[in-house]
Amino acid sequence: MKKKLLPLAVLAGLAGGMSTAQAVNVNPDGLGEVLLYPFYSVEGGNDTYINVVNTTNQVKAVKVRILEAMNSQEVLDFNLYLSPNDHWSAVILDNPNGSGAILRTADTSCTAPAIPANGVAFREFEYAADSDNSIARTREGYVEIIEMGVLDAAVVPAQHAGAIHTGAGVPANCGAIISAWQAGGVWANAANTGINAPTGGLYGYGVLINVAEGTNATYDATALDAFAQGIALHTNTGSLLPSLNSAAPTSSVFDNGATVTSAWAGTAPAAGVNAVSSVLMHDNIANDYVLEPTIGAGTDWVVTFPTKRFYVNGAGAPFAPFTNAWNPANSTACEVIGINYFDREERGQTPSDIDFSPLPPGTPALSLCYEANVLTFNNSNVLNGSARVNRNLEIDGFNNGWLNINFQGTFNGIARTLTATSGEVYQGLPVIGFAVQKYVNGTLPGGVLSNYAGLVNHKATRLIN
Repeated sequence: MKKKLLPLAVLAGLAGGMSTAQAVNVNPDGLGEVLLYPFYSVEGGNDTYINVVNTTNQVKAVKVRILEAMNSQEVLDFNLYLSPNDHWSAVILDNPNGSGAILRTADTSCTAPAIPANGVAFREFEYAADSDNSIARTREGYVEIIEMGVLDAAVVPAQHAGAIHTGAGVPANCGAIISAWQAGGVWANAANTGINAPTGGLYGYGVLINVAEGTNATYDATALDAFAQGIALHTNTGSLLPSLNSAAPTSSVFDNGATVTSAWAGTAPAAGVNAVSSVLMHDNIANDYVLEPTIGAGTDWVVTFPTKRFYVNGAGAPFAPFTNAWNPANSTACEVIGINYFDREERGQTPSDIDFSPLPPGTPALSLCYEANVLTFNNSNVLNGSARVNRNLEIDGFNNGWLNINFQGTFNGIARTLTATSGEVYQGLPVIGFAVQKYVNGTLPGGVLSNYAGLVNHKATRLIN
């Protein structure tokens, strides 16, 4: 197949074109069946607001999954039932009764289990065997929202009607949803009863707010469409399924000047997650940084690998395109990267090995070791990332410019490629994320803060052989 080097494009806008109804794709219009929120944090005074909107006239069942940043282990999962045209929101906060995080919501949309008024604390059970197994790991991470299906009013009329908001703006009967999962309930032994296949039409966004600093950075969730064609994915409230490995059919498509459709049946580690990874694969990402001292500017990047856990969490060698397995003994799975940066007058530099810090002992200097990583510039620490996931890059002499991260290469004998059964070879890593720029102008007369924050999505290239 002829090699294709496709031009820079916004990560959230890579996909579309023909055959998208039959294959997983990133919807450039922001609507889909799966929403990926690259980052949440409660570090350094941050709160994170998660929003999802159902733009259809259907009652939808969705799985809300919150994952910690280091190894994408679930820290809180629950089912959410969206009324037609519904908007659900919640906030992830510092837990006032512990060292982890907590989710609270004033939204009345039905959830199972029901979320208490004082919130529900995140849990550390899934990574108990790791060397870093503290509850503090729950303080940073990212979020998946996966549509499980559409409630059929003819088959589950009580649950369908119960989820719909009345004229008072509250669901008619969330108790009908809860009882359906209890002993003798319609979903207790057959979770897909009265659940039709997902239809999409969801969009979402996250908001990182730091009240003390007076800053706000808002990002769009990446939307995957045609994720589950013709099948329902409804699971009980305590299940870790569906996941990003539940894609069906196991094919993928994107269009960025040329349409590429790939089949993934039988490929390791699993066809479903490979289909998802392929539409997120990039050999390079690029974005700006601003460090202008006259305006107190700083920049952090979020670089998230939302499918990494499926490739690195086995007992043996990792699966390509990832090149290091998760090591519970030191709680890392590092991926070497290449970096080049430029000022605004096209002068470029490549950082030396001592420029990237801190890293766990024994790991290559230019590496990203986690599922959700925070890269800060000259210790500006815009997002106040923890020592667990925060990495500092010293920019020498160039206060303002842009930077490129390269994900190509072969490490530990594993090539960073993902090969479809239909023959296409995708190079790089599946990645999403953004940059946050902050400007600190101090306090105006009268005690009014004059700080500002803005968010810019990463740009990227695709390389397919």
